Amino acid sequence: MSTDGRYIAAAALASAAATAAVFTVLGRREKSSQVDGDSEVVKFERTRDKKSGVVAQWTKPVVIASPGLEVMAQALRKRLGCEEFSDDKGPTVLLERFKSNDPNTKFNWKRVVGRKIVFLFDTVDQDRLFEQLALLQALQGFAVPDGDDKSSKWKTYVHSGKYSWGRASHITVVIPWYRPCQMERTSRWHLTEDMQWVNSNPDGEWLDVPCAQYMARLLSTPGSVPPLPGPSSAMDGMPLNPLWRPPLELLFVELHEEIPIRHSVSDLGATIRMERFVPYFLERFKAGTNYPGKNNTFILFPDKGAYDRYAGAVVDRLKLDPDHILFIKKTRVGESISTEQKFFCIEGQNEREQTALFVGKDHVLIIDDFTNSGSTLFGAVNLVRKMVGEDGTPDVSIFVSHLVATYDPKVVAALQSKLHELGPTCKLYTTNSIATTTDLLKDDPQVKIIDISDFIADLVH
Repeated sequence: MSTDGRYIAAAALASAAATAAVFTVLGRREKSSQVDGDSEVVKFERTRDKKSGVVAQWTKPVVIASPGLEVMAQALRKRLGCEEFSDDKGPTVLLERFKSNDPNTKFNWKRVVGRKIVFLFDTVDQDRLFEQLALLQALQGFAVPDGDDKSSKWKTYVHSGKYSWGRASHITVVIPWYRPCQMERTSRWHLTEDMQWVNSNPDGEWLDVPCAQYMARLLSTPGSVPPLPGPSSAMDGMPLNPLWRPPLELLFVELHEEIPIRHSVSDLGATIRMERFVPYFLERFKAGTNYPGKNNTFILFPDKGAYDRYAGAVVDRLKLDPDHILFIKKTRVGESISTEQKFFCIEGQNEREQTALFVGKDHVLIIDDFTNSGSTLFGAVNLVRKMVGEDGTPDVSIFVSHLVATYDPKVVAALQSKLHELGPTCKLYTTNSIATTTDLLKDDPQVKIIDISDFIADLVH
């Protein structure tokens, strides 16, 4: 049976469940109201289902992305064996603008209805934010007007109920880089007499907005209900009464703070996955030809927070002893950051300063989740080089999951210049989660850009 034939069969299965004026929506509470003189009964028991729709059982997934992540999307489609469409068949998703610069978004409903969708969500290009959020809503439930409504320019299908209801079967929203991640909690702020903002005053009268939490809630918002009086059929074989909504999964890659974001959407029925890239990178690092072995490998974290997140992965993947897993103490007051020029480790339950000197055959790998200027990371390199004995200077590498660089080419160039000043033995490893910055460094011999499409493919397969 052709794909279209399966859609028609699915619609036949669901048409008996459709109603013209009365339908039930799954959610958490119950109410009744009057709409156009007809009684509308709405029962809220849950926001969305946990099980994928039936059509996904025999169709391949569909990968969509905004322009900034299209290169990554192409690689992911190949890995997942997605259907390919030539240019003359038109795009699956089109993010156009009207002359007024308002969104004019289109999508091919036949390619997405009933399918598992992998949505690479771009948080770097903030001009695309609303378009992507609106598209994410549409994929969870959309009206397909009956063809005979073309004579009215598609203006009468709602009131006459002459439309079908389409949905994806399952949606995985992949966030390679979560831009608002630095604002996951609320701090109290105080304005000093000299008009300086500080967050060290316990009586601060201002609060910052935890944007990371609220952005996650926007991503997790359930899709729309069908407009009244309701659709004549479902195109995906899933119920209209009660209304079925597809499962939604948010997949964050190397999120800065995981617990507050996970909890902030716990009432919306979305599945949250926090996947860390660092363990994957450690496996690659260990498999490299220049890996010196556990006795001569040191992992250094630029702050205690990074140590807490990743020390377990270092033990698991590299089997390093506690005195080979180091961190630097960092203090932040407002926008100001200060660091102690010492290394610390934790043995048992005790924290102690590590004063042993590095030797020439050692390799120190500095790890963090993201960086803006690189100053903390490069400062850690210089501190390592101060703590060497007479046996030579160790090789130093830096791995950062997300190269933010304030999204500014000038900052990227400054970061690159600092890297070169450290000499060719200092290497920088990062992912292509923020292509606008890493594309500027892809030809630098001291920089290794790791494509995360394989990592994502393994997670969503």
